Amino acid sequence: MSLWQRFRADTRANMAVLFAMGFAVSAMVSAVAVDAASLYHERRMIQNGVDLAALAAVSDPNAATALARDALVEAGLLPAGSSEGLAVTAGHYNPDPAIAPADRFTPGLAPFNAVAVRFGRPGALHFARGWAEPPTLGATAIASVTPQVSFSLGSRLASLDGGIANAVLNALLGTSVALTVLDYQSLLGARVDAFAFLDALAARLGVTAGSYDDLLALEADHGALAGALAGLLTGVERTAMLKLAGSAGQNGAVPLGKLFDLGAFGALTIGSGTGQGVFTAISALDLLAASAALGDGNRQVSLALTAGIPGLAGITASLAVGEPPQGGAWFAIGGMGTVVRTSQLRLRLVAEMAGSGALAGAPIRLPLYLELAEAEAMVGAATCPSGADASGSATILTRPGILRLTIGEVDAASFGDFNTTPTVGLAPLVEVKLLGITVLRVLASSLVEAAQTTPIPLGFSASDIAAGAVKTATTATMVSSLAGSLLNNLVLNVPILGLGLNLTSLTSLLKTILMPLTPTLDLTLARLLEAVGLSLGEADVTVYGVRCSHPVLVG
Repeated sequence: MSLWQRFRADTRANMAVLFAMGFAVSAMVSAVAVDAASLYHERRMIQNGVDLAALAAVSDPNAATALARDALVEAGLLPAGSSEGLAVTAGHYNPDPAIAPADRFTPGLAPFNAVAVRFGRPGALHFARGWAEPPTLGATAIASVTPQVSFSLGSRLASLDGGIANAVLNALLGTSVALTVLDYQSLLGARVDAFAFLDALAARLGVTAGSYDDLLALEADHGALAGALAGLLTGVERTAMLKLAGSAGQNGAVPLGKLFDLGAFGALTIGSGTGQGVFTAISALDLLAASAALGDGNRQVSLALTAGIPGLAGITASLAVGEPPQGGAWFAIGGMGTVVRTSQLRLRLVAEMAGSGALAGAPIRLPLYLELAEAEAMVGAATCPSGADASGSATILTRPGILRLTIGEVDAASFGDFNTTPTVGLAPLVEVKLLGITVLRVLASSLVEAAQTTPIPLGFSASDIAAGAVKTATTATMVSSLAGSLLNNLVLNVPILGLGLNLTSLTSLLKTILMPLTPTLDLTLARLLEAVGLSLGEADVTVYGVRCSHPVLVG
């Protein structure tokens, strides 16, 4: 037997040889497994760091690169001062579910509300580095933030004094308190934190637990509202509010959800929202006046006004305030699409004056009827605070209420019923009697309408918000003088003719008598509406702040 044959036939110690060979193979496999596990762990660490970098960068998209780099340095993924492998892009994220997830982020599109962070570096090999190149490990994250805008609609109180304001607010609040011009100015300038007010109101209502949304599901009378405000004020402001708190509460209750819509902040526990600062600092008088128009008590006001103008015997007015539509409060906090709305309003004004010329001695009675639909404001866009700005910026899409003003007699039974459309008939302007017999009866009608069909964008910069700027959207089709326009559109109906007058001369005579009084009528209409925070063909918006405190990962 040859040597080779004897070697092959000898089976002594073969297991040792096989074990040695298997150990070498398993060692190589184990080395690869350890490197693979290490790379997987390293990639997870990189992804976590990139996620944190995106969340940090979106807080200020204008400084996104620096913020992302600092976050990666802090996570130990980058050496200090280096940006190798890092790419940061600011853009706009649209959460519309109709858009494919991969297409929702648009790089470079303003307004910036999202940041994409990409980072890669070579992975670390421990056993395979002798025969393999280290792979590049990378991760991507997109973070978005929804700016939260706090804003309100319909403040017209800056120009109020006593008189009409006292009469209207007292009627709506169920009080009989005479506030001075100084009282109004003090209350208008007094700012209270919305959350501090709600905390004080919760204590008055005996609510000790739950969220702000739970509180907003309740009702409170005007006395409780004024009392909670008084507790947050000092000096002359507190004294003026205590006057109202002492006698208010006799005209129904206010559903608090019609005053406030806190958005995501509504889930906060009562007592934890205080400290938001200028973000929710609102006027005490604005809040109280808004509550007056939203109460569920009697919202009709009758006033007898003395104009003090020669030739004008007097003016009587009836004001009815309707509920705003569902889904919009007076003050709101929220992102794009958040809406605030004012109340609907009807106003009946009757002016009486003496005739002249051929109508000398004949009283002239001019009845005006006004319908003002609710105004609406919606957050159209917003950007987060950046740099030294304490607040961001916002664009509010505003639609003033549709206005319809007529000369005519309105049905008193349906005047305050906002579920029906009142019947407006011809108005008897002049009635001349001779020996108890009507010899001349002039019926009149006229109509002026103004509507803003497309929203008007109102831009609020950070400096506007810091200054407490109030911006006004004005209906583009608004006329300069409503009463004057009504008279220009005057249509007469004279079923009984007399005194030798024809329609042309009669129309001219009536315009000659009435036209000098139109500025007074316009002013009276405006002042009555101001007392409930509204205006003819206009809508006022105030933005209190923009915050971006809850960034989220979206990709």
